[in-house]
Amino acid sequence: MLLIEIAIKYNQNIMAKRRWALFFILVFFIIGIFLGVFGYQTLLAQNILPAATPVNPTFRNCPYHYINPLRCEPDRAPQKREYTTLRNDLIDYFKKQQQNGSLTTASIYFRDLENGPVLSINDQEDFSPASLLKVPLMITYLKKAQSDQSLLQRKVSVSGNFQSLPEQNIKPQQSAKIGGNYSIDELLALLITESDNNSWEALLTDLRKNYSENDFIITLSDLGIIDPRKSADHQYVTVQGYASIFRILYNSSYLNIPMSDKALNLLTHSDFPNGIVAGVPNTIKVAHKFGERKVGDDQQLHDCGIVYYTANPYLLCVMTRGHDISVLEQVIQHVSQNVFAEVQKRN
Repeated sequence: MLLIEIAIKYNQNIMAKRRWALFFILVFFIIGIFLGVFGYQTLLAQNILPAATPVNPTFRNCPYHYINPLRCEPDRAPQKREYTTLRNDLIDYFKKQQQNGSLTTASIYFRDLENGPVLSINDQEDFSPASLLKVPLMITYLKKAQSDQSLLQRKVSVSGNFQSLPEQNIKPQQSAKIGGNYSIDELLALLITESDNNSWEALLTDLRKNYSENDFIITLSDLGIIDPRKSADHQYVTVQGYASIFRILYNSSYLNIPMSDKALNLLTHSDFPNGIVAGVPNTIKVAHKFGERKVGDDQQLHDCGIVYYTANPYLLCVMTRGHDISVLEQVIQHVSQNVFAEVQKRN
């Protein structure tokens, strides 16, 4: 028993010494941290240690490298006023057009692409996408071309049933000829610049034959434009949803940089001068796509794109519904003129 008691006391002494040792280690560790931080800040204040170089040179007084520099210098954040007056003016304009019967409804989505505010009116109104869907079809092919650029040069024979294609009120100047052979690249150019329905049908036929039509549906789903599960007669887009395609291309966040640039380059050659383009000086490039649909007395006309105004590029999407395409063109022109005038005034 005596030996057991001695052994227990010995172990108790050992445990007590270990506890004290751990206590002193912890104390010295805390003191070390305090002295280290205090010493670093002192050296930094005396310019003995260099401060980290800010990622954004605009924020020169921020000593941190990895955090948002606006946390250091919030006063240097770009300040842009909301487009409240412009929005109210456009709402009044729409009301007058509705009262005189020129317009049934209209939607606008405007976004300053230099970290500026957004202006939207009726941005959740549903419209028929019509030819606007030609842009995601182009994106489907350019996505594939990222891993195999040779497919753009592959020849396609234009054949199939073209009788079921909807009649175009705004007719293309050039179309893929039935029976002709065109490269995928040539068909994409006609699809976008001319809004050619023959090229649309030829590309869809090629997609079904050599890939899968599901690839197009995946693109629509990825971009979040429409619900591809619905029939064509029940597919709708909103001005805000469709405008997001141009932001995606502008930021090259779905296609890589070369293919995003190629897509936007094609869109700058879109042959529709009676919408957004008519509202800005002819020296300014606009990457845009229009869509139009006529069902009985109901007509729709849309135009969406990026206005490459050097001082301040911006995104504008206008969707309209009424009874006369020529009147709807004037509505889009009026919106474009007023938006450009406001952006120009601010710059």
